[in-house]
Amino acid sequence: MTPRAPALSPEERRASLIEVTLPLLREHGATVTTRQVAEAAGVAEGTVFRAFGSKDELVHACAAAVFDTTRALEELRAVDRSRPLEERLVAAVTVMQQHVERLIGMMAVLHSSGFTPPAHSRPVRRTSDPEIDAALVDLIGDDAASLRLPAEDVVNLLAHLTLSSVHPMFPTRPLTPGDIVSVVLDGTRRSR
Repeated sequence: MTPRAPALSPEERRASLIEVTLPLLREHGATVTTRQVAEAAGVAEGTVFRAFGSKDELVHACAAAVFDTTRALEELRAVDRSRPLEERLVAAVTVMQQHVERLIGMMAVLHSSGFTPPAHSRPVRRTSDPEIDAALVDLIGDDAASLRLPAEDVVNLLAHLTLSSVHPMFPTRPLTPGDIVSVVLDGTRRSR
């Protein structure tokens, strides 16, 4: 007999099922079954349907979780502000590369398996995330005075290079966080 899953609040159960489903989606795409989700979560299949009305609702919740920037923001805010600017930005680009890779990977898997969320529930497309941008500007901090461009423009350059460094449509060798920061800082620092 399979041990019973611990009692969780509805929000905790939903979060737990999303966490279990994400790697299954990467492996199977939207063809993952609720039975596979239930087995991986150690719950009855009915528990999945009580938490999410349908498999599509679960898949959409997983896609929304990947778009959620909470984790990336926490990691950006945790970067040690006492470190030199270059080290702070390398840490930030590392966080952002991981976030964008998860996002692009999930989008590709869902697209290739034919999953299309309903129009009313699709994430709003933005060119950038204001909270992420603000966290990156904050990381630059007082070092903005050493740059020829405003901190917001430097963040924009970092964002473009970060996206292109992990996007599968760019056939070049991936840029490391150190490469990206070096190019941006070398191009934006004031002459000494």
